[in-house]
Order: sequence, then structure tokens, then C-alpha cells
Amino acid sequence: MQIYRLKINKNICIGCNDCVVSCPINFQQLKEKGYLTQENAVVLVKNGMAYDIYIEEREVNCDGCGVCLRYCPVSAIELQLIEKK
Repeated sequence: MQIYRLKINKNICIGCNDCVVSCPINFQQLKEKGYLTQENAVVLVKNGMAYDIYIEEREVNCDGCGVCLRYCPVSAIELQLIEKK
């Protein structure tokens, strides 16, 4: 299984939240838990800036689907391959 981490360019991110709402993993967590936090989300926006959430020992991490990349209006997101199992 491939595990990815989002790399967000803070110089061009506009904090629009499109990455957060387009992420299928975030959507699934929102459906199951009813809220998004650092413990269950893949990407969040705080203080007008998107940031990735990667926790090594957690099951819920970015799966590399690329939906957030397509929805980012300023192309501020890249995917970084962390590991392959």
C-alpha cells in the first residue's frame, strides 16, 4: 500500500478550503465522526492556510487519489510518496 503526504506551498495557498471539502477521506471521516480534527482529517485549513496532517502510526492518511490537487485553484498542493508496503 502506498502512503502519501501532501506538500502545500504556503507561499501560494489562499486558504480557500477546497482541498478540505474535496478530499474523499475527509468526507468519509466527516460522515463517520461528524467532525474533522487533526486526529481524523488528511488536510485542514487554519488561520487562512491549508496544512496536511500526517501521523505515521494512524490508519487514516492520504491515499494519493489527487482530488485535492484537481480542486486547488492555485495549484498549491503536491503529493509526496512516503512509503510503499
